[in-house]
Amino acid sequence: MQRHMLVLLSLLMLVAPLSASAQQDRPFVMEHTFWVRPGKTSQFIALFKKNKLPALQAEKAKGRILWIRMTQPRTSAGNEQWDFRVTVGWRDVQSAWDHDELTRSTNGNARDARLSIEDTLSEELIVERTDVLVQESAE
Repeated sequence: MQRHMLVLLSLLMLVAPLSASAQQDRPFVMEHTFWVRPGKTSQFIALFKKNKLPALQAEKAKGRILWIRMTQPRTSAGNEQWDFRVTVGWRDVQSAWDHDELTRSTNGNARDARLSIEDTLSEELIVERTDVLVQESAE
């Protein structure tokens, strides 16, 4: 979780120079790429869809997220090929920041304890992860 905070803080510094109108017109797009332990991709994706995706879908229902794209390569290009990618188009930087703040605060109930255990398992399946701010271009 601290890694996510550092990523968001560094990204906020990158987009801070943009004018307020430019920030409002343009979505804040984050691309999360995962390299997963061999043979564990299906398990990782199942845990992601069970534990992470509902929170993202709730943000989308509130209008904070414009789109969620989940992709996998069709063929393997070897050991260096990524296994799973999630691209999230946030309405703006503040929406992404608010979501990060919310996910770091827990209520300590039984559901949170289960999620914590499953989050730990998910993290153990990850070999490498990158979180990159991307700019999508119009055609």
